[in-house]
Amino acid sequence: MGTRRSATSRRGVRAVLAAVALAAGLVVVAPPAGACACGGVVDAPAYDTTIESETAVLQWDGTTETVLLELSALSTAPEVGLVLPTPAPAEVALADPAVFRELDEITRPRAVVSGYRWWPELGFYGPQDTAGGADPAVAVLDQVRLGPLDVTTLAATDAAALEAWLTERGFQLQGSTSTALAPYVAEGWSFVVARLAPEEEATFSGTLQPLRVTFPSGSLVYPMRMSAVAENTQRTRTYVLADHRVDRVDATAELAEPTVRFAGRVDAGAVRSEELAALLAAGSFVTTHTQSFSEPGTQIVSDFVFEPAASDVAYSTTYSVVAEKRIGPFFAGPVLAFTAVLALAVLVVWSARRRHAPAAVVAPRPVGA
Repeated sequence: MGTRRSATSRRGVRAVLAAVALAAGLVVVAPPAGACACGGVVDAPAYDTTIESETAVLQWDGTTETVLLELSALSTAPEVGLVLPTPAPAEVALADPAVFRELDEITRPRAVVSGYRWWPELGFYGPQDTAGGADPAVAVLDQVRLGPLDVTTLAATDAAALEAWLTERGFQLQGSTSTALAPYVAEGWSFVVARLAPEEEATFSGTLQPLRVTFPSGSLVYPMRMSAVAENTQRTRTYVLADHRVDRVDATAELAEPTVRFAGRVDAGAVRSEELAALLAAGSFVTTHTQSFSEPGTQIVSDFVFEPAASDVAYSTTYSVVAEKRIGPFFAGPVLAFTAVLALAVLVVWSARRRHAPAAVVAPRPVGA
C-alpha cells in the first residue's frame, strides 16, 4: 500500500510539473489526448486521460490577467501535461489550494426556511413526485470520481428512504448498519457513499496542485476554444474577482446562458488564505458562473469573455428546507395537542364536579337573635 501511494504521489507531482512546463510554452512531443475547459491535455499515445472537473479564479487589472486553475483528473498515464493558451507569454507558479476551498465555501447555496413541520411524518401521505423521479427524502449533493472510487455525497431526511436509495444501487446493508444510520439521519448529518471502481494499472487521479498563470491581456478572457474537440462532457466554474459584478458576453454564452452561482462582495479580512486575501484586496466583488457542455463540439464556439455588469446586484443560490418545530426532543405539534387535551380534560372534570357538588346548607338563625 505504501509503495502504491508513493508511486501515485510521484505521478501527481510529475503531472503538475509537466503542466507548468507546458503552460510556460515548452515544446511537447506527445499528441493531445483530449481537452479540458482551459485547453488541451497531453499524455503518451498508449494512455488515456480525462479531466473530470475544472475550476478557475480570474482577475484582471486592466493590463495583466491572473488565472488560478485547478483540475480534477483521471489518467492511466505515468505523466500528463496541460496545454493552456494565453494571449501573451505567461508566468507560471503553484497556487494555494485553500483559495478554491474557501471560495466554494463562501459561494455555496444557502438554506432558506420555507416552512415548518410541527408533526412527525407518520406515512399517511402517498408518494410525492419530484423532477426526474428522485426521492425527495434523499438529495444527491455531489458526485465525483476519486481514483478507483466513485464518491457520492447525500443528504437524507428519512432513514428508510436512504436505505432504499442505497439498496437500489447495490449497497446491501446489514441490519445493524441500517439501525446505526437512523440517528445520523435524525440529527441532520450528510453521507458520503463511495464505491470501489475497477482500478487501472498505473493510474493517478484526484485534484491536482492548482497553477497560477499570469499574462498580459487587453481584456478579461478565459481560453475555451480548444475544448470544442473534447469528447466527454465539459464542466466549468469560474470565479471572477473584480471591483464590480461581471457578465459573460461571449458567443458561447449567447448560445446557452451560464448559471450565476454567486455575486457579492467578500471581505479580504474574513478569509484564511493569504493568497485569496491578496486577490480580494485588489477586487472584492466575486462573480461565480457555472456551465456544462454535453456536446462541446457544437456548444463551445468561443473563449469566455467577461465585462462589467450593468449593476452590482448581489445574488446567492438558495434551496428550501422545512424546519422542525420541537419542544425538547419531541415535535411541538403532538406536545401542544396533548397539553391542550389535558387542559380541556381538567376543565371538564372541574366543571362537572362543580355542577354536581351539594349546595351549601345555611343554618336558620334563631328567633330573636
